[in-house]
Amino acid sequence: MDFLEYFGGLIEALKQLSGWLKRFALYGLIAAGILLAYKSYQRLLETSSIEFDARGLQVYSGDLGGRSLQDRLIETGSSKAEVAAILKAAAKAGGHTRTFPGDTYEIALSTADEFLHLTLLRGLKRIVVKPKNGGYSTALSSVPVSVTRKAVKGEIRGSLWLSMQSRGVPATAIQEFADIFQWSVDFLTETQDGDRFAMAWDERTSPDGRNWGRTIASGVYNGRTAGRNVGILFNDGYYDAKGESLQSMFLKAPLNYRRISSYFSSSRYHPILKKRRAHHGTDYSAPLGTPVSAVGGGVVVRADYSAGIGNAVAVRHSSSYTTLYGHLKGFAKGIRAGVHVRQGQVVGYVGSTGLSTGPHLHFQMSKNGQWANFLRIKTPRTRSVPAKQMPQFAAMRDKELKALGEYVAPGAAGALQAGRPAAGAKLR
Repeated sequence: MDFLEYFGGLIEALKQLSGWLKRFALYGLIAAGILLAYKSYQRLLETSSIEFDARGLQVYSGDLGGRSLQDRLIETGSSKAEVAAILKAAAKAGGHTRTFPGDTYEIALSTADEFLHLTLLRGLKRIVVKPKNGGYSTALSSVPVSVTRKAVKGEIRGSLWLSMQSRGVPATAIQEFADIFQWSVDFLTETQDGDRFAMAWDERTSPDGRNWGRTIASGVYNGRTAGRNVGILFNDGYYDAKGESLQSMFLKAPLNYRRISSYFSSSRYHPILKKRRAHHGTDYSAPLGTPVSAVGGGVVVRADYSAGIGNAVAVRHSSSYTTLYGHLKGFAKGIRAGVHVRQGQVVGYVGSTGLSTGPHLHFQMSKNGQWANFLRIKTPRTRSVPAKQMPQFAAMRDKELKALGEYVAPGAAGALQAGRPAAGAKLR
């Protein structure tokens, strides 16, 4: 009896059943069909990673992680003893567990189901294990990495983050761009719509498409408030167009803030004391608990409470400079007098302790024993390009800026205003 005859007989038998039996049988057939289809799909998934190369060899592949490799070796016919020996051989070259996301394995078997080799891609290492003289040999090689130069230009619309993101710039590259200019541009308060940015970077990728990091080679930020800022990677850091390091002794601000609520003044009306008095600092309005960072490296000289300033931390940066952070909610872990802190290290959190009407940071700086307006002080640069290397730096600077379309002819750079060249300045 062929399939058509069998199927026809089944239909006739169903017709003889009563209504409820007929529905029960029909639903049973549907359920059986679904179950058979699901099992077929599962078998397809189980064998989907099996490929056959030009010689007909069986190739199994998958992602490293957990027991996936060990289980697959057993599934492909290796005994437990053989699996242990293979993994021991792989361990000689760095192991068989996942190092980075995307690490993979590949198992090759002959047409007779004999183990031929195991290939592991772990980070930028390729490990190959093969049978040899009754045991297993291990070979280690480096995965080639290609470097691709990428570049982007655009205008600010809303914020630096949104503007660069809309141009397809990776999130980490946006953060790195902001970090390069963190000593000269406050991207929270100094960016305006219409400001221009440009950046070039090198992407490192392996043949499997994984990204192995990027390096920003050059960047430019032209702002109405921030002015023209150039960053060129040279030797050990980033330098401006004149060859001075972008890294200053002090950060642009000690925290991420919403607005400046009170400026440096010799006579300011105090909202609590109801009288005019000197305000030798800057008040940054920010949410309660916002981290406060040391604007420069130094030694903590106080971390205590006083009635007026509340919880406060003072940091001595050199014989000339000291900074004070007041009205803190509390101190960061480990912050106490005598402790060394690095630039950007969190020393406390925004609060409203002492004489304060709301959450904010009172920040002030002294220079040579006198209180100074931090917003106007010209912060010292940490270093500059050595004189003997200036010709090499100048050549690199001009090459990078021309590639970005941001080269300014000699003598015109100082005339740039509001992120645009002034009359007579030629932008090439």
